[in-house]
Amino acid sequence: MVEPGTGSRRPTRMRRVLGTLLATAALGITAGCGSNHSGATAGPPTPPSSGPVQGAHVSLVSLTGAGGRVSTTASLLDSSARVRAFERQFRPGSAHRVSSAVTRAKASGHAVFGAVISVGCDRPPGADVVVDGSGRVQILPHEVASPLEECLVAVTTVAIADVPGSD
Repeated sequence: MVEPGTGSRRPTRMRRVLGTLLATAALGITAGCGSNHSGATAGPPTPPSSGPVQGAHVSLVSLTGAGGRVSTTASLLDSSARVRAFERQFRPGSAHRVSSAVTRAKASGHAVFGAVISVGCDRPPGADVVVDGSGRVQILPHEVASPLEECLVAVTTVAIADVPGSD
């Protein structure tokens, strides 16, 4: 039975509500799949001043359904042990793409930092590296121009940055 004044929109509205519920459930499940350790620790070598870091190069790695915990405070990835600790937050099979990005960034000769900058429907178009007032390196995502309202599986966006002046 169709309610007066709703016409055939009720089935469309129901599909939209069910789609939103499904996306929310998938996001909740995916976000909870990381480890309790986020790997978000500030390393001792940081650029001497606060504010934007000039010359930093950021690579974004998007991983579908990989889990992870969002943190703007970047992890120093200066050893194999720290890279492995950072990668533990991701589902098995996803970490190799992060490892490859870290290896490419290390070729710069600068210190390499990583952070999960987004877990959701959208992939940020870029990110900026800044140093906060406490001297911690942060990687901040750019705003998404047209965010998606729904998605079936969350996308984890990892930023890997080589940071001059912190080596």
